[in-house]
Amino acid sequence: MVYSRIQSCDCSVLRYLAAALLIVVLYFFGGEAQAQQASIELGKTEIGKNENFQITLKVTNGKLRDYKGFPEISGFRKGRPSSSSSTTIINGQVSTSQSIIQYYSPTKEGTFTLKAFSMKVNDETVSSPGAQIKVGPPVQRNAYDPFADFWGNPWGNRKNQKQEFVDVPDDAFFAVTTDKNTVYRGEGFTMDISFYVAVNNRADMDFYKLGEQLNDILKEVKPKNCWEENFNIESINPEYVMINGRSYRQYKIHEATYYPLNTQDINIPSVGLKMIKYKVAKQPSFFGRNQQKDFKTFSSKTKRVKVKPLPEHPKKGEVSVGNYRLSENKVETTHETGKSFLYKFTIRGEGNISAIPEPQLKETEDFIFYPPNVTQNINRANGKVYGTKTFEYYIEPQEPGKFNLKDYMSWTYFNTRKGTYETLEPSVSIEVTGKSLRDANIARTDLGGFYENIDEHNNKLYSREDYGWQKILTNAVFGILLLVTALVVFKK
Repeated sequence: MVYSRIQSCDCSVLRYLAAALLIVVLYFFGGEAQAQQASIELGKTEIGKNENFQITLKVTNGKLRDYKGFPEISGFRKGRPSSSSSTTIINGQVSTSQSIIQYYSPTKEGTFTLKAFSMKVNDETVSSPGAQIKVGPPVQRNAYDPFADFWGNPWGNRKNQKQEFVDVPDDAFFAVTTDKNTVYRGEGFTMDISFYVAVNNRADMDFYKLGEQLNDILKEVKPKNCWEENFNIESINPEYVMINGRSYRQYKIHEATYYPLNTQDINIPSVGLKMIKYKVAKQPSFFGRNQQKDFKTFSSKTKRVKVKPLPEHPKKGEVSVGNYRLSENKVETTHETGKSFLYKFTIRGEGNISAIPEPQLKETEDFIFYPPNVTQNINRANGKVYGTKTFEYYIEPQEPGKFNLKDYMSWTYFNTRKGTYETLEPSVSIEVTGKSLRDANIARTDLGGFYENIDEHNNKLYSREDYGWQKILTNAVFGILLLVTALVVFKK
């Protein structure tokens, strides 16, 4: 909740001053005090969203000189503490107590856990077992002055008067912003959707059906034809930022980095965020209803991100865009032909990690490069997307000699910081020993089904003279066929 406590003054304070004066007199002129005791008391654990949970630190028959240790409670905002004191005289014995009351304002409905905690009171440690606090919907509260029956009501019967509420000017705005106004195609820009409230804002506001509104807002502002890396904001916590020399609380409700897939400009329209804004009572009272629920819609400004084409390059349509560097694993400098070794080509940096392609390999008979295993790690933080993508190659040398892997492998990208194309190449140099496997690879080539059935046939050698009668018979049949064909043609 965006919260601002508004204090007010009421003439009924005079009543409490008189009561306090009576307590002071009894305290200093009463009978002998008893032994000091310190305790922690918890307020009611089932409250409405417009009510406060309270923890009371109480010292009986002693002076509260020093204390510390009021806990933080998840789902609650800690307010300003208040103090009270009381004195009781029974049969001449004076019993006094001093209390510090810490108020906690709930930020949302639900069940919350107050863990066991301890506090330091006058060099003494006091403990509390904690509790479960259930926050329900806001409750209606009727104005009631507990001192009216004792002191009378000289200001008239306010219970019958209709309370008036007035609007409090707010110092807040809603914005959809990007960290860049111009990008290259494929270069990421981060868009966040936030509600800003000035630190000295006096209006009391709260979010209204934020999940439903965010879905509708994203349908309007999410860029088309872009790859998205969503930061997945799960809880909304204020961050302090400076804008034009003024301090604001930023409540970020969405953040994502987008990578344009073409050169079409990104146009972000104006959208609205509906907020709950409370009016305040014109004549506030201590125990009455001092707020009235109302609504106000805050609108963002339009935004445009210009997308530029990449400079001309033979690999313009294939390269990644970002800011990267190369990391390699340690590789032995000596290897044998036919024995593979592992080489890791790791690209790390800022950009669209998911879209990084494999390094380019050159056709060669010196090595066999087996298809790589690919792993990637993506981080999204502080408005940036960065990480690593590793290609693990098993490389089998085929020829002896000295080789530089950069002659066989490279990876080109467009550097957005420098505005130029850069190529990452391995720095590994190796020496290969052993026999050449080039001829062995030719022998391993599949020769097809002709040789697969060779064992199924007779390998006995025969003389050509054994088949002379077969030739005579074949020629005779062939001659008869020619004669019959000629007669048929002549007849027609």
